[in-house]
Amino acid sequence: MPIGGRIPILKLSKKEINYALFGLVLGDGSYRKGIIKVSYSNKQRFYVEWLEGLCKALGLKHTASYEFYTKTTFGKRLYSHINIWVPDRRHFEKYNRVYNNSGRKIPSKYVLRRINPLGLLLWYLDDGQLHVSFKGTKAKRFAYLNTQSFTLAENKRIQQMFKERFDIDLSIHTDNSGFSNHKGKIYYRLYFNATNFRKFYDIVRPYLHLIPEEFSYKFNMQYRPNRLKTSAEYAASKYNGN
Repeated sequence: MPIGGRIPILKLSKKEINYALFGLVLGDGSYRKGIIKVSYSNKQRFYVEWLEGLCKALGLKHTASYEFYTKTTFGKRLYSHINIWVPDRRHFEKYNRVYNNSGRKIPSKYVLRRINPLGLLLWYLDDGQLHVSFKGTKAKRFAYLNTQSFTLAENKRIQQMFKERFDIDLSIHTDNSGFSNHKGKIYYRLYFNATNFRKFYDIVRPYLHLIPEEFSYKFNMQYRPNRLKTSAEYAASKYNGN
């Protein structure tokens, strides 16, 4: 939970809440019949608890379950999840707004035209990474939005949205973490240089005091090294709770 614990009541309209919830669906959430479900390994139980607090602050119906076992490729792991009822289903269900006809999640033009700063923050909390690296005495700060589940054309659509709506210039990078080129497939993600991450920071700043303390590193603007050295190290920390 944020410093001070409980999230204060947020006075957003139902429309604004729907537009914020787009961020969860673009990130790790799934949507079905009016409900967004977000599931995490118990390493991120704190985030499910925080999302519960956010739902209370927004007046959203929700249910949560904690510490249940799920089979994964790494064996049985403890998970927690939350179900969130959206205020208005039409924003999610009409005309392939969050899934295409094949059932694949997509960043539709409808969603990208409407997602708001709180939605961007939720998306980044799910899929964002901030890195600081050093070469000699020179420091470099940059961030990624992990959009590998989307096609190159869809990444270009997201890139265009950030530029047109928020004046943020993103680059599209091939994912070289070790997951790209798996079975001949190339994956892409979006890159913020230091200048454009600062713009992003300023856009979501009104909500940063609300985020869980455990995620404060995603917005740490100090120049301290924080990069994982290898994709294997990343996978171990992500899935094994280290």
